[in-house]
Amino acid sequence: MKIEKIIIKYLNHEADIHELEMLDKWLKYDENEHLFTSYVKIDLLSQVTMDQYDLNAAKKTIKSNIKQQKRSKRITVYKNALIAASITAILFTGFNWKLDENSTSNTTEVESEGKIQAGESKAVLTLGNGNEVILGKGKEYKDKQLISNGEEIRYNKKAGQEQNQLNQLSVPKGGQFYIELADGTEVWLNSGSKLKYPTSFKKAKKREVELLFGEAFFKVSSSNLHRGAPFYVKTQFQGVKVMGTEFNIKAYADDDEIKTTLIEGKVEVSKNNTVKEIKPNQQSIVSNKSENIIINKVNAKHEIAWIDGLFSFNDESLRDIMATLSRWYDIQIVFENAEQKDYTFTGVVERSESIHDLLNLIERTSDNQIKFETNEKTIVIK
Repeated sequence: MKIEKIIIKYLNHEADIHELEMLDKWLKYDENEHLFTSYVKIDLLSQVTMDQYDLNAAKKTIKSNIKQQKRSKRITVYKNALIAASITAILFTGFNWKLDENSTSNTTEVESEGKIQAGESKAVLTLGNGNEVILGKGKEYKDKQLISNGEEIRYNKKAGQEQNQLNQLSVPKGGQFYIELADGTEVWLNSGSKLKYPTSFKKAKKREVELLFGEAFFKVSSSNLHRGAPFYVKTQFQGVKVMGTEFNIKAYADDDEIKTTLIEGKVEVSKNNTVKEIKPNQQSIVSNKSENIIINKVNAKHEIAWIDGLFSFNDESLRDIMATLSRWYDIQIVFENAEQKDYTFTGVVERSESIHDLLNLIERTSDNQIKFETNEKTIVIK
């Protein structure tokens, strides 16, 4: 069995005594410690933490597990985590994929041609008079109501209410952007998103913005600072009422569902006459095909990992993973076989990683049941 699989089973607490002994012998070679550490750091990343990692402690744990299994005189048989129906991919951060110097991949190294790049801060700001301002690194803009260094926008909290207008911020594929509204509310927009909002807010009146489509994380300025005025977020077929809290809304135009995840505080989600309250680490799901609002318990940190520059996939289908990647890397996706869409993966990787490394990883962890071919900015899944 390849050492990568043994490490994966160790991290999932699935390694039997023979595998642990193989891992223990393998770790006696200094050159292998970097690889092992890379895997374990991802295990930490999956909890969206980056605490100090102690390699010696990990080695002691392995030896302890070996002794414990020997004492019990039994070996537990575990289900293979890499079967075709459910592939668990331990996604790496900053690792050079040369586990086997003789291995080859069908994936084209498109980065060498400069065709596919990871996303960056960029957006198009549409002002109240209809004028458009292109924002990005090195593209500064300033007027009486706002200031931007090209990579974020901050509105003037003291701007006169008589100047109030509606602005729109469009973040294209391959982009992300941060905006601080005039009431102090912070908003992070993910790639392929569009937000409409006022340039100022009237005192003691409700504050309202509209997420036309896409994904946004809101850190809402407390209503206590605005004479009790609540904050509302409108989307295509749901509304969210907020008093001051942190939450994420995922509402892409090509999705049938809108997912609202609460990190802290309290919000009310509504659709027509149905209203439900969600609590921290809960997620509401509103469908365009139903009046029901479903509430599920989730790991909120997983849902907002993109804010910290991470992709976090939790038993997620290849269909959904590739949809996420297509928005961030601004690429087109083609599946040659519909069955491939249902393969599932779990793991975390930095959004700054090259698409080439990420696709190589999926290929390797799928036991080569998934193959990628790149053509310009199109990825074909074979």
